[in-house]
Amino acid sequence: METTQETKNQTTESIHAKILASSIFRANGPSIDLCNALIELCNCINNEEETDWSIGEFTEASLDSLIVGAYWSLTEWHGGQESIEYAALSALGGIFNPGMSSTPTEDDNEYTAYSLINAYFEEGNH
Repeated sequence: METTQETKNQTTESIHAKILASSIFRANGPSIDLCNALIELCNCINNEEETDWSIGEFTEASLDSLIVGAYWSLTEWHGGQESIEYAALSALGGIFNPGMSSTPTEDDNEYTAYSLINAYFEEGNH
């Protein structure tokens, strides 16, 4: 995704907050284009000299939990290489390398983000 003026003015923290304030995580939150928001988030992280991985530490999904949960959800929901979901998955894959890990379970910190993002896609938001 090309860096736009809007993306340049955003920070990792502001995009993380925008995602967590959305209808994905809040009953009365605004709708969001999750895939583009995740791509913007990854662009911000890639443009930072150092990332504060503790962002959102005491929320439903810290920055690292959001990235991991979204990554695993998008592995199940992307529509092939031409889809926006695949573009978001690729952007996340530039930050998170799953290695030998697997889909989050209910005991994992990433599970909340994973399950709520799955619900977002189950509702037809793709």
